[in-house]
Amino acid sequence: MADHSLLAWTLLSVGLVLTPGPDTMLVAGHAARGGVRAGLAAVSGVVLGGLWYMALCGFGFLAVLSVFPALFTVVKAAGAIYLAWLGFKLIRGAIQPAPATAEAPALGKPFWQGLLTTALNPKVALFFLAILPQFVGTGADAPLKGALLIAVPYVLGGFWLTGIVFVAARAGRAAKQSSAMRWIEGVLGVAFVGLAGRLALARNS
Repeated sequence: MADHSLLAWTLLSVGLVLTPGPDTMLVAGHAARGGVRAGLAAVSGVVLGGLWYMALCGFGFLAVLSVFPALFTVVKAAGAIYLAWLGFKLIRGAIQPAPATAEAPALGKPFWQGLLTTALNPKVALFFLAILPQFVGTGADAPLKGALLIAVPYVLGGFWLTGIVFVAARAGRAAKQSSAMRWIEGVLGVAFVGLAGRLALARNS
């Protein structure tokens, strides 16, 4: 791949990473509520979701979503339901907050939520399907090149989200001293429900 193509893809990846999405909100929410460790666990799940897309591309399965509209609809519905479920949980927690405890937050929950939020978002797959062919061509090594390029936004995103973790965790410690945390959870919940609605209305194009 030419150097200018790699630079163009890297710049495109930076724009993708800096655009707020479900992964950004999820990481920030866990960091604010559970601290740095919970936020980093969510980041790990998001990055592993990137490895999932790398594997799909490397084995040539990523295009299946485009070839079979019914499969896209199933994945889209699952992703929308999952985001809506997360949103309603946050809204419920804002209305009826659980009693505070001194126990360290479990890390499995933010990890799996980060992984599923990424893996069940077909819009990410469609983005790669639409853009990658312009950078990798159609040769026999195109799937491998595509898998390697998919790694770029997730490596950059890992660093970006890690920075968000420390900022959100610090803000969360301050917010816990007031009622602000309940408002944050409520806003995040509404945002997740809104994203679920957008995903449900998305088309395979």
